Amino acid sequence: MKRSKDKAAALLKRTPNREFSLDADGFIGALYEPERDEFPGKTVVMFGGSDGIYNLTKLIAEQYAGRGMTVLALAYWNEPGLPDGFEKVPMEPVEKAALWLRGHGIEKVGLWGISMGAELALLAGSLMPELISCVTAVCPTNICSQGFVKKKGVQPVECSAFSRRGEELPWARLKLSKTAILRDSLRKRSVCLRSCYEDAVLHAPEETQIKVENIGGPLLLISPEYDVMWPSELSAEKIRARLKEKNFAHPCKCVSYKYASHMLVPIRSSSVKMFRVERKYPEQCWKSDMDAFEKTLAFWKEVW
Repeated sequence: MKRSKDKAAALLKRTPNREFSLDADGFIGALYEPERDEFPGKTVVMFGGSDGIYNLTKLIAEQYAGRGMTVLALAYWNEPGLPDGFEKVPMEPVEKAALWLRGHGIEKVGLWGISMGAELALLAGSLMPELISCVTAVCPTNICSQGFVKKKGVQPVECSAFSRRGEELPWARLKLSKTAILRDSLRKRSVCLRSCYEDAVLHAPEETQIKVENIGGPLLLISPEYDVMWPSELSAEKIRARLKEKNFAHPCKCVSYKYASHMLVPIRSSSVKMFRVERKYPEQCWKSDMDAFEKTLAFWKEVW
């Protein structure tokens, strides 16, 4: 983990325009303002996944700021003062960041998250429609997951991954198993937790499914055609079906890629090639990463 953090830190090219701390602001964040604002009145709050590498989130934020979007990179776990595992991770940092932006003249606040960050983005968007007006979920899931910690592998915890205002959110039980993860990872030659999530994604109780229909603006879902880490493409299908059933009032766009991994980000050096598809088809995966980047920017400009 430390080597990955150091690697991401070494790639950072600019100093944030402003940094936020838990003590002073109630959240840990870094604000990146573009030289030329191509999205006036809009800011995206961005967070990463279960890798827990805040510097990687800042690195992705730099790419979007370089194309004209104001971005607030947010840490929600694995930093001093924040949880060190997915055990009732509080959603308050997202809310406080959005409130700060709205209080400083930003008319539209959007969220961008990947993997567990996509789960957080969808949850936050559905619970805070008065603050959040657009959600981009990369490699999403349609459920609020069971909690887990990364200690000698992935260990399940008998609680929700997320909480709000001191109450854990209803959660779907996963089939987390060291044996299954090792077996599937060897078979796929990639880190693979897919079988741990499939049943929950397809058959989770209604109360544990994210109420995406409550999101207060357009929704963009991006995923590989087949995600070995978890079934994000199945989740996107479930989300789209739910939105249709609930007569969602805003646009929803789904984008998928044959050659893409769970690290679908515009950072070529961000991954240590954990996924077989990256190793086998590096140029095709990079093309997908960059296409998703361009489609996200177009969505923010034309739909949001």
